[in-house]
Formats: sequence, C-alpha cells, structure tokens
Amino acid sequence: MNRYVVTFALAWVVSWVVLFKDAGASLPAAPADISKFLFGEIFTLGLVLILVWMTRDRPRPVVRFRDARRETMGLIVYVTFILAIAAAFGLRTHVGSVGLHASTLHAWHEQNASSLLAWAGFFFVAGVVFPLIMFMGIKRYSASDLLLRFPEPKKWASYGVITGLLTLSAFITPAYFQVPLWGHALTILLFSMGTFLPVMVLFQCLLAPRFEALTGSWASGAILAGLAYGLYHSGEFFYAWDSPQHIAASLAWILQFAFFGVLKAVTTLRTGNAWLHILNTHLPHLAEAPEVVRIFAAR
Repeated sequence: MNRYVVTFALAWVVSWVVLFKDAGASLPAAPADISKFLFGEIFTLGLVLILVWMTRDRPRPVVRFRDARRETMGLIVYVTFILAIAAAFGLRTHVGSVGLHASTLHAWHEQNASSLLAWAGFFFVAGVVFPLIMFMGIKRYSASDLLLRFPEPKKWASYGVITGLLTLSAFITPAYFQVPLWGHALTILLFSMGTFLPVMVLFQCLLAPRFEALTGSWASGAILAGLAYGLYHSGEFFYAWDSPQHIAASLAWILQFAFFGVLKAVTTLRTGNAWLHILNTHLPHLAEAPEVVRIFAAR
C-alpha cells in the first residue's frame, strides 16, 4: 500500500468526522449542506476512478526536469509569495466557494466589478504569465514538458464534456438559465483568468509532475500536489483561526480542497493532459454566472 495514499485517506476520513461532529457550529459561513458536499466528492472520485481505469494500459508520460527538487522548492516559495501578496491586497484564491448558498452569496455581495477584475488580473499574471515566462521562456521547457498538449483529443474531450456537464448540473439554479450570452462568456473569461489557468499552470503543469518525479509514484505525486492545492486555499472567507474548534474545522475544510486537488492531479498525471482537470473538477464555478451578471450589469 502507498503510504501517502493511506495517510491522506485516513486524514480525509478524520476531517469528515470533525465536520459532521461540528455540524457547522464553528464556521457558520462554511457550506451548510455538508452531506451534499461529501456526495459531490464521492461522485467526482467515481468519475476520476473511471479515468484511471481508462488509462490502465496507457504509457506514462516521461518528462525530464532540469532539477526537480530545486524547481519544486522554488515553486512552493513562489506560491507562498503569491498568497502573501494576495492577502495583503484583500484577494482570495476563490471569490466564494463553489455553489451559491447563503454564505457564498454574502461573499459575492461584497464584490464589485473592479474587485473581480483585480482578482482575475492578479492571479492570471502571477499564476500564469510569470511562471510560463520562467519555465517556457527562460528555462526552455516545451509545451509537451508542461503537459500542455491534448493527447487523444476525441477520447478525452468526450470524457471531459460529459463529466463537466454532470458536475456543473449539480450547482446550477433557475437563474443560471436567465443569464445572457455575454454573462456566460464573461464568467468563463474571469474564472479562466482567476482560477482555471492559474491552478492548471502552478499545480498541473509544474508542481504535480515534479512531485511525481521526486516520489517516483504518480499516486504519491498526486497526494502531495493535492495537499499543496489545499494550502493554496488556506485563505477562504469562511475560515477562522481563533480557537481550537475553529482551527480544527478550518483544517478539515482545507482537506476537502486538498481532496479535489488530488483528483485534479490524478487526472493530469494519468493522462499527461494539464487541461482536462478543468472539465472534470472545475466547471461548477460557471454556476456563479448569475452573480457575475448582477455585478457587471449594475455598473
């Protein structure tokens, strides 16, 4: 048994014990329907396990790194720097957690057009432009080295569209179908800049393959990438750190983000495709289109 996988699985189970025992008392702004959240995790896990089965005979992509250990440490320092700068300017990696429940609507109502543009612009420049300049422009890695190709496009595009629609459908509300075309296009643009592409470049193109190289295992690499992704979301608006109960609940929620980070990294490392995780795990953010329209229509 892989000790990274076993340890993470045990921690994940403990985190859910904490969340169910707490029942939202410590973090009232956190997602209220935790049973639905758990079902979403298990459902998405099932979709990714199908992907693992589909790649059972696929040769593993081989990437040769200049210095995997030093690059990984540099990336961890850089991501920490991004989060520190973002926090200093009041920017979070998420505008609101996925799903327009009461607390995320409160978070969205604190936003305006300028704050959304600042969020998207900052994370796009810091999480996409600068890393690509460094790794493709200066260090001369190719698109293939960064897993930016889309191998077996018919197979994986079909898988991605089906799984993406399934995961998105769980979050859309009637208001979603009233959103004009420009609202959907703007939502895709904003979340591509602020979430989809930064997560893809920092975690799928760069960190996950290097963690795999350092551990010698795609499963171990996925766990470490997932934990890094969870810590990337350590500034969510509903966390609190002022008591042992709040700390326990906040850490439990960080592990839920880490869980999805693991699924993203498994998707990337098994297929050699850094794009695909956007479709099978990230599309629910598009359900927030009604709030994007409300904010920009009010300008």
